[in-house]
Amino acid sequence: MADEQAPLLSVQGLEMRFGERLIQKDVSFDIERGTIFAVMGASGSGKSTLLKHLIGLLCPAAGKVVYHGEDYWAAGEEQRAGLRAGFGVLFQSAALWSSMNVLDNVLLPLERLGRIEDEGARRDRAMEVLSWVGMADFAQYMPSDLSGGMKKRAGLARAVVAEPPLLFLDEPSAGLDPIASRRLDDLVLSIRERSGCAVVLVTHELPSIFAIADDSVFFDSETKVPIAHGKPSELRDTATHPTVHAFLHRENPDPVDTSPATPAASKAASDT
Repeated sequence: MADEQAPLLSVQGLEMRFGERLIQKDVSFDIERGTIFAVMGASGSGKSTLLKHLIGLLCPAAGKVVYHGEDYWAAGEEQRAGLRAGFGVLFQSAALWSSMNVLDNVLLPLERLGRIEDEGARRDRAMEVLSWVGMADFAQYMPSDLSGGMKKRAGLARAVVAEPPLLFLDEPSAGLDPIASRRLDDLVLSIRERSGCAVVLVTHELPSIFAIADDSVFFDSETKVPIAHGKPSELRDTATHPTVHAFLHRENPDPVDTSPATPAASKAASDT
């Protein structure tokens, strides 16, 4: 049974491996409701691997992943499925189904979870969330007609439509231009404000980290253990470990969205 007094998510002594290869060990942190938690570190340090462990795609070599006081990997499959129903996930590619339009993509979680029985009410909810992210006018577009920023916003709408208490974002700003990246940050803050959800943010983008994260963990790719915890903007000023200091003070050129715009999306190019 869920413990409402427990942290929303508690990671306890997690060890991640691919076969004999150690990725990270001794990973421990708690995430409370309404917190935006950044997972930081160099490329290849295990950030996205951690996310896969947190959402049940990979089983840890040791340690616990605890939701609402329930140990995910000690639970039965039915219990795990119930816990996963509380996850919203935005993958780096947005992972929209190419054969479905934007609206049908956003409807999927509502249909799968059966949270809203009435079809009209489901569509109303999906359109409401699409309006939050500025995509209501593109509900009938196919994913191939969208720019990179629009795909991310559609994916974000799908991730939050069923009101999950936990939202996982894997490199959400990857491939976006600075304006689209900042808009996505603003949307994440707005959704957190509307729903009270907690957010786990896997990213190496410093502007996003400093703009929205309340707490963080830093993975060291050499020692294979976390070497810093805390609010990123405070770590930037106080961290003494040279790896953390160098990461948080590095130049961070903004990536450019090179996604080709189709004729159907060209009129919306400025909307990304």
